[in-house]
Amino acid sequence: MFERSLTVDVLKVVAAQFIVWHHFSAYGPMAEVMTLAWPQLMEWFYRYARLAVQVFLVVGGFLAAQSVMTKPITHPVTQMAKRYLRLVPIYVLSLALISMAVAVSRDAVQADWLPSEPSGLQFLAHGLLLHDLLGVEALASGAWYVAIDFQLYALLMLLCHFFQTEHHKRLSMAVALLCAASMWQFNRVEALDVWAIYFFAAYGLGVLAAWAKRSPFENRVFWLTAALAVGALWVEYRTRLSLALLTAVWLVIKPRGMVDWTPLQRAVHRLSNSAYVLFLTHFGIIVLTSALWNLNTASGPETALAVTGIAWLLCVALGLFLHEKVEVPMHHWVSQKSKQLF
Repeated sequence: MFERSLTVDVLKVVAAQFIVWHHFSAYGPMAEVMTLAWPQLMEWFYRYARLAVQVFLVVGGFLAAQSVMTKPITHPVTQMAKRYLRLVPIYVLSLALISMAVAVSRDAVQADWLPSEPSGLQFLAHGLLLHDLLGVEALASGAWYVAIDFQLYALLMLLCHFFQTEHHKRLSMAVALLCAASMWQFNRVEALDVWAIYFFAAYGLGVLAAWAKRSPFENRVFWLTAALAVGALWVEYRTRLSLALLTAVWLVIKPRGMVDWTPLQRAVHRLSNSAYVLFLTHFGIIVLTSALWNLNTASGPETALAVTGIAWLLCVALGLFLHEKVEVPMHHWVSQKSKQLF
């Protein structure tokens, strides 16, 4: 088991809230009203809050790397299957809930950001995490991330399987080279943003950050990769890569030690655990809130801000509820049923 990190929890909680507010600034009639009153603030949320995804990518790589630090990956397909079963059940449930929210809101919300009525094949493509690769319309705003997370994890498992040795040098170098290739080339090609290689710049930095304290050699590999990231930014500056680099560096230089879990820290821990479900489900709250706003013919930026604030709290509450009452029991059930398979 790896050390529970309060730093990782805080990063996940803050990043999740920025993503939610980015979507509140992008979708719905309340966003339009608030943009007229506070254009610079809403523009900031729309343009920059979405960059918090880079924090999720770095943290995702960091946690995935910690999970394989002490065990060889002899069956990568098994690890991929376990990851798939970890991600997909609550993901499919969230898509079903969002689709129902869209269905009951369609008459009240006439907007191009509302997904079309889903088909069986569309649901199947989402369930197999192939919707972006097949050019299928997304059913929710966070659907793309689940597919990319799975791709990145699968790629890491393959690297671990083929390059892992007793001293880990080959593996660290392989991850660093692929990370550098992403930073210098693949991350600069927008058409590749449905593939893991586009995002491996951030994910790989998180992986190397987790391994940096394992040995002096891997520490040097991380800082060399960080220097290559600075060079890639000099060639073509990208705010998203800058944020990923800063996040990874902080994970390496932060003090290490056991956390004294105060009530506030336990609350952060709960919110961190529910961040994935929050990421998946908040779009449904945006849809329903937009429908209620239109049906009640509400107006005024202050009212829009108040309604958005209430909707945000509902998103957080729903994420906590579904994580603790649905996702965790579902995960335990799936794990028990799949033990014989693995």
